[in-house]
This record gives sequence, C-alpha cells and structure tokens, in this order.
Amino acid sequence: MLVSLGCKSIMNVARAKLDLIKPEEVNMDEYEMWHQAYRNFRETTVFMVTGLELFQKTNYVEALMYLIYSHQYNRELLSKGLYRGHDEELLGHYRRECLLKLNEQAAAMFESGEEPEVTTGLGIMNELVVPCIPLLLVHDTERDLLAVEDMRNRWCSYLGQEMESNLQEKLTDFLPKLLDCSTEIKSFHDPPKLPAYSTLELCERFSRIMAALCRVPTEGR
Repeated sequence: MLVSLGCKSIMNVARAKLDLIKPEEVNMDEYEMWHQAYRNFRETTVFMVTGLELFQKTNYVEALMYLIYSHQYNRELLSKGLYRGHDEELLGHYRRECLLKLNEQAAAMFESGEEPEVTTGLGIMNELVVPCIPLLLVHDTERDLLAVEDMRNRWCSYLGQEMESNLQEKLTDFLPKLLDCSTEIKSFHDPPKLPAYSTLELCERFSRIMAALCRVPTEGR
C-alpha cells in the first residue's frame, strides 16, 4: 500500500504543479516541463510494471526489453533528481536476472544437441543477450560484471567437451560474439509497445507487482 501511495503521490505532485499555474500566469516553458516530466515518469512506470509482470510469469524473452528500457529511462529520471524515478537497484537486479535466466535457457537448449532447440538457443543469445551485455559493462557495477562473467564462463565451459561437429562449428562461430563485445552500444531493439493503462489501473498494477516482489527472497540483489 505504501508503495502504491508513493507512486500516486509522484503523479499528484506533477498534477498539482500544473493546477497551480493560473491561465493569466501561464509560463508555457514551465507547463511543458512538468507535463513532459509527468509523461516520462508514467512511461517509465509502464515499462517497469509490464517487465516485472512478465518476469514473474517466467516470460523472460518478452520481459527483457521492458526491463532494459525501464532501467535506461529510469536512469534519465534520476539524473534530474534523486526522487524523480524508481528504485535503481531493484530495476538493475531484475534486468540482470532476466539476462541470466535467458542465458540459462539458451545454454540448456544448446546442451540438448537437438534441432530446432540449438538454433533457438543461439538465436536468444545473438538477438537478445549479447546486444545487452554492453549495458551491463558500461557502468562497472560489480554484480553486473559478475553476471557477464558467469554467462561467458557457462559457454566457455563447452570448449574441449565432446560434441557433434556441427555443434562445435556453431559454438566456434558464436563464442567470439559473446567474448569480444565491448562497452560500445551498437544497434538495438526499438522500445516495445506500451499497454494502455488508466492512471488508476497503473497504480493498482504497480501495487500488486511490488507486493508480489516483496514476497520473493532478496538474496543477491
């Protein structure tokens, strides 16, 4: 309930600021600034709530881009004020965990040695995980760096193992992409489409997902 009230209070502050501007005292620059601040906060919240809901449903493929963009947009909010955004550590944790879950799924598919699982697993790595690794490297956060190391170690552990020649070839082709990616962020996915929520519905969904997360053990965050 407290988290939901916090979400509502931020929205109410922006609205109150707009209401305080009387028609005869309209400063369009100030009006646009608060209107844009409210819109940015609301959009970031929708990205976050949608990503966390999908993560809770173990739909990691769909959750990833929502978590990636919510984290990026939230950093922009926080750069303008400590209380302008959401908990950065929470968003960082679920962004990292989503990538680790996808890496685990992809590795299990590769280990199966069967098609189309092998191709699907490598597709997850090439299209989703590898492009996101620079985002974990760029700020030198210890837990993010450890997560990247864990992902790389998992795939490097296959080197020297006996496997079919076609699997060996696919692994040899893939590993340089995983190991050589730098902090340079190259081509990236467009932001996913945002669901249309009313403000009341968004606050309720925010409250529900935060309550659900509070029941999850927080070790390792």
